[in-house]
Amino acid sequence: MNKSELLDYYQHLVPDGNWQRLGTTFQTENANYFYDAGTTNVFECERAEFLVLENILAHSGLLSLAETGLSEAELLDALENIRELIEKYKICQAPVYEKFQTQDMKFNQDGLVQQVILELTEQCNLRCKYCIYGEENERFRNFSGRNMSWEVARKGLDYVLAHSGDEISVTFYGGEPLLQFPLMKQCMDYTVEKAGKEKKIEFGFTTNLTLVTREMAEYFASLDFCAITGSLDGPEEVHDAYRVTKNKMGSFKKAMEGLKLLVDCMGVERAGKVISINAVVTPPYTVERVEYINQFFRSIPWLPKNMTIRSNYVERPKRKGDVEQQTNMKGTIQQDDPIEYWKLEKICRKEDDNIKFATDNTNLSKIHNRMISEVPIPFLRQNGCCNPGNRRLYITTEGKFHVCERIGESPAIGDVDHGLDVESIKKYYIDEYAQASLPDCSNCWAAQLCSLCFASFYNENGIDMKEKKRLCAIQKQLMKYNLIAYHQIMETNPEYINKHCNMNK
Repeated sequence: MNKSELLDYYQHLVPDGNWQRLGTTFQTENANYFYDAGTTNVFECERAEFLVLENILAHSGLLSLAETGLSEAELLDALENIRELIEKYKICQAPVYEKFQTQDMKFNQDGLVQQVILELTEQCNLRCKYCIYGEENERFRNFSGRNMSWEVARKGLDYVLAHSGDEISVTFYGGEPLLQFPLMKQCMDYTVEKAGKEKKIEFGFTTNLTLVTREMAEYFASLDFCAITGSLDGPEEVHDAYRVTKNKMGSFKKAMEGLKLLVDCMGVERAGKVISINAVVTPPYTVERVEYINQFFRSIPWLPKNMTIRSNYVERPKRKGDVEQQTNMKGTIQQDDPIEYWKLEKICRKEDDNIKFATDNTNLSKIHNRMISEVPIPFLRQNGCCNPGNRRLYITTEGKFHVCERIGESPAIGDVDHGLDVESIKKYYIDEYAQASLPDCSNCWAAQLCSLCFASFYNENGIDMKEKKRLCAIQKQLMKYNLIAYHQIMETNPEYINKHCNMNK
């Protein structure tokens, strides 16, 4: 094509003129890439093609191509090469979605529950300084003396057992659920007895580890499967700076004793598979601090080598600059996520055997296992939201149904006496969500990768769009991080991806 034909081709390619929704460019230390929003394919680009795509996406059109610094001949060659990719691989053709896939789903009383979470208590023996249930956090309830009764628990379990498939996960939450260990054990025994051999039952709970006794550990070890997430932030002075008792005393020693009991009773090999650790990283966010925490976990002689240790921040480090304008690894990950940058550098240097901390690979797995299509994907999922009352069902101490344990104050979706409230689900979590979110989601390059869910931006009145819009910007930043990290690893240490991210392994 000549210049006039090329320009005309591009002008008619995107009728709405919104090129920004069609994809994004990013760089590793060695290569330039384009992610296509419609097919979710990623293409390696030559420098000229990268500059042209970056400019077109940033400015929604061809008007500022002179800013690329390329000569006219280079521009025309790049535009022609990109056109050939468009024709061959159907890129830059993501549709403007008119509805979410979830809007076509039918919610009824026969929906199959996959996981139930019982809030056994609103009490806790600790007062961690960053806890979501602290008085300073208005989105969540405070601690109270309320406990779930056996009657409520039984009704909840009966409902779930009657509305689940061949497999069901029964998990326990608090407060600190081990404060109600007798009730937890009663629930577990009841579930196993009532389900018989008709269902595969998996149990699980999250604990601060300080209340674990040998009796508890031996009971959990006797179950066919019981996944336990323990909270441990690192060395004693790091852990005790935030995880304190009501009397402001550190909890490290008791937490370590509890973890050791669980490992001993489970056995090292099994413990590595069913026990995981969640470590909250507190300031200062430096590579030295991350390395110090990593060395602590590596130094525990009895800790299973294959145990997953997840990490998260009290609050994410402050962003520096406009992330959407920064497309390379050092311009994004190094500045804004020191844990991930530390981990990424070790993996790329093939030093991943030394990583004991931050071993969760969920973000990399999402990129590796994403749905990739030969043509633009014709539907849009409701971001990272669960199907309410199906993927998870959270039951409060009072017997109310909620979408999940992380959502805080939000419209209920039923109760143990009446089952699911289909009208509330449809009103708050389907119709209102779609009406408020679809205009932004259908114009976002990260829509097919997005993992934002109800828990992040719902309150007692429903969706909080101001908060959701704020989180959308962060989500796009994270998706670009994930794309950069994944492709950096694929260039330098693809064995890591094959080992840790393949769902079919």
